[in-house]
Amino acid sequence: MPCLSSRHALSVMAVLASALSLLSACSQTSAAQSDGLRLATWNLEWLLTPADRAELGSRCTSQQPRSYERGLPCTPGKAQPPTRTSADFDALARTAQQLHDGVQADAVALQEVDGAVAARQVFRQGWKLDCFVNRAHPQKVGFAIREGTPYRCNGDLNALDVDGSTRAGADVTLYPGTSREVRLLSVHLKSGCFNGKLDRQFGPCQRLRQQVPVLERWVDERVREGKAFAILGDFNRHLDKDSRFPAGPDESQPLNLFNALSDNEPAGAVLVRATEGADSIPCSADDRHKLYIDDILVSEKLAARAAQKQFTRVPFAAEDQGRLLSDHCPVVYSLIGLGR
Repeated sequence: MPCLSSRHALSVMAVLASALSLLSACSQTSAAQSDGLRLATWNLEWLLTPADRAELGSRCTSQQPRSYERGLPCTPGKAQPPTRTSADFDALARTAQQLHDGVQADAVALQEVDGAVAARQVFRQGWKLDCFVNRAHPQKVGFAIREGTPYRCNGDLNALDVDGSTRAGADVTLYPGTSREVRLLSVHLKSGCFNGKLDRQFGPCQRLRQQVPVLERWVDERVREGKAFAILGDFNRHLDKDSRFPAGPDESQPLNLFNALSDNEPAGAVLVRATEGADSIPCSADDRHKLYIDDILVSEKLAARAAQKQFTRVPFAAEDQGRLLSDHCPVVYSLIGLGR
């Protein structure tokens, strides 16, 4: 066998050192990903299949359908549910692919999606689409979960539908039975009461006020179980303003939302808001909404385990401006280096 010259030996050693360094970096990256939790939420604004949009649109009603009614509203003077083209769905799918390949979200809480078949038009590869609420109305909540991520659907939080026209919550457990187990609730709360106290004699505020104790009970149950958890979704509430004021002494009649949930009663019922202190990131060039209504509320105990927390919003691509996409874009909260 021929001997290597010292120059060749050094060259081989350099290649080996480089390979080992690359393997170490890959291993560290893989470990960081497996040791973290990346959560997202996205309201897709009346996402239906084209066939369902056409069929339901042909017999739309002047009033918003109730939860048990399968229909679309065509209320005079109000914007109609969008009729999207294949190019529109392709643009939405590119954003979903960013959640998979770029952000690498483990789970995306979905709102205003007409079930798994409708969601598949946007979440095309690498996702399980499941745990959608059992609601006839096309505006459903559910989840897109990264393929390979173990999960269990826990059934609907039906009590959130306080009047037969509001939306139930979708409940899922990721990594059930392991040290990484986390309980997630996807919500789409009553719209119309974005600011101010909830005790106003105004229909949307009254309905939202009824929903808050339901959420608080869900939070308190998770705390008593000692489980990590998060609530994700469209809160239809400017929580940065809401969180500045107390919820009031009566849990059944809260004055605000965030502090009713995050009241440390029982001990540990404290939430970390993903958007707290976050800069406004517009969905598109013509997006004038400066305040977030989409948010991710994580149990403080879970957030405290993270070595690093990152918030971002995934805007639509500039080349897709003008397409019928959604009036929301994804919000993402990453808990990195959770440990065990």
